[in-house]
Amino acid sequence: MKRNALHCAGMILCLLLSACSGKKTEGGQAHKPGSRGLPYELAMIIPQTLYGGELRDTLEAVLRASTPVLPQHEPLFRVDVVYAEGNLTPWRTMRNRLLVEVHRRVQTPQMGVARNTVAVPQLEVKVEAASAHELAVYLGQNKERLQALFVEAELEHEAANLRRKYSKRTWDELQTRCGHTICVPQGLKASKAGEDFLWTGTNLNDKDQNFVFYSYPWDGGPFTPERYVAVRDSVLHVNIPGTRPGQWMQTARMDGQPLIVARTRTFNNIYAHEIHGLWELKDGALGGPFVALERVDTAARRVLVTEGFIYSPHSPKRDILRQMEAALRTFR
Repeated sequence: MKRNALHCAGMILCLLLSACSGKKTEGGQAHKPGSRGLPYELAMIIPQTLYGGELRDTLEAVLRASTPVLPQHEPLFRVDVVYAEGNLTPWRTMRNRLLVEVHRRVQTPQMGVARNTVAVPQLEVKVEAASAHELAVYLGQNKERLQALFVEAELEHEAANLRRKYSKRTWDELQTRCGHTICVPQGLKASKAGEDFLWTGTNLNDKDQNFVFYSYPWDGGPFTPERYVAVRDSVLHVNIPGTRPGQWMQTARMDGQPLIVARTRTFNNIYAHEIHGLWELKDGALGGPFVALERVDTAARRVLVTEGFIYSPHSPKRDILRQMEAALRTFR
């Protein structure tokens, strides 16, 4: 009798503990632990016998490729090579997992995607083929798709973090002055406002993050890189001068051509123009990377521009620039 009472009490305690720990996590998933991992860290799980030769070279080229539009090489991902024959338990809750497998039964190389299988948030991508050579060829042909899967997952994860913890000062100023909101990192506290313009930044000598908002009339035409650069340089010329006369922030150029990469995207069913590039101080030694999004407010017939730029001459730039890129996705 006493034993049965203790057993019942134990079951009740377990149920209570489960109820307390079963709160929803990112993505609305319950009863799953939070994932772990540094920003842009990826666990690649692969049989040791496969990790060599052509396949290894291809995986290295795909995963450790340079992050686009940075002034120096920084790899896309931190890659943890995990041999499939070992103990995989510590890697089950990694936020980003890449499974590389070879099976003779696989008729054509393929890539499968699963989310939140063990932890939340989590992205698991499995690539498999009948031979290491076929897999290397397939990865080389689909490298941009594979890279984009993990980069997009990390950006959405960071955007979710920023929606929970952000600079209230920037939120309030943008809402009060321009009628919009955005969630940028909390360290962006310094600010400067102009006519339909707002800048906020950390004002640091290194790892300095900055946010810029401005708008201009929309003529009904499509986005073009040329129009974007012309407007950007005009706005920043007026609003972000240097410390000496004749200095201002502008888009960096080489042989007269702006150093930018532009493409059109869709975020939450909103059409946008995405630009990555490099900025510089005219007649000065300062510079660094930036990322921007242009969107159209059709009701007001204006193009709304949000930009994040950084200055980090002594430290890596990838993570803090990506954080600003994620922040731009929270703009409303």
